Amino acid sequence: MKNNFEAHVKKFLIYLSRNDYSDETISGYSKDLNKFYQFLVENYGAQVTVLDFTKEDILDYQDSLLRKGLAKNSIARHISTIKSFSKYLFNELDFGNDPGSKVKTPKTYTPLIKVITEEQMQQFLDVAKQYSSFYYTLAAFLYYTGSRISPVITLLKDHVSLEDKKVYFPKIKGGKDLYLPLHEQLVDILLAYFELTPKTSTYVFPSPKFLNKHISASYVRYHLKKIQKLAGIETIITPHIIRHCTATHLTLKGADQRYLATILGHSDLRSTMRYQNLKVDHLRETLSILG
Repeated sequence: MKNNFEAHVKKFLIYLSRNDYSDETISGYSKDLNKFYQFLVENYGAQVTVLDFTKEDILDYQDSLLRKGLAKNSIARHISTIKSFSKYLFNELDFGNDPGSKVKTPKTYTPLIKVITEEQMQQFLDVAKQYSSFYYTLAAFLYYTGSRISPVITLLKDHVSLEDKKVYFPKIKGGKDLYLPLHEQLVDILLAYFELTPKTSTYVFPSPKFLNKHISASYVRYHLKKIQKLAGIETIITPHIIRHCTATHLTLKGADQRYLATILGHSDLRSTMRYQNLKVDHLRETLSILG
């Protein structure tokens, strides 16, 4: 069928892949759109096409998610996915209407994620070192660069220069290239690690099963959780938590938020400035004026 909904979702996912969206992002979009499609089927029957859904359908779907008790942030993500799909149909496939453009993404509140202290992070890394050279290096790389998981697990050896003490991340989130200096401690960790890893893989962190592929994000999360338990740390440690630890610890040490934004790959400084709320000592003298 020319306007088959599921077929156009597949085209959309291919489009995302072609534009360097991460596998995790594409997987999330796929799941969100599949749930929206099932909602439309319940309302229209089996012959749903991409021409059928309207602004009202999106709003009805939003209401149904709210009734199911989904968190506001999750609902906002679902609606954002549908809006992106609708925009793709309009801009890339020349559909005559973009119903998603008429729907506002629900407002959300994003509190700072609970992180562990520097001492706990060192404890975590110490246990990781005993657990596995591979996961010790990976965890240290995440912490000392503040990177997201996708750029790290897909990192090529050719993009790491131990001589210049630099790393190159091609097309991070937002499609921008990023160069970062390597922390002195990370350089030493990588030197030891490369002596032990197979020379045949082009990836810094290859899959344990297939050297021509990179490690999967789910596999990394599984092992980080095991290390966390061995370290006796209650807070669940994920790649995302480690990234927030980097941002939090640097902020508490007085790092300039403009430089922190570059390290984290934030194009909008507002994404970084929320960490500044953690450092309030410089306001103490002014507030102490009050009687």
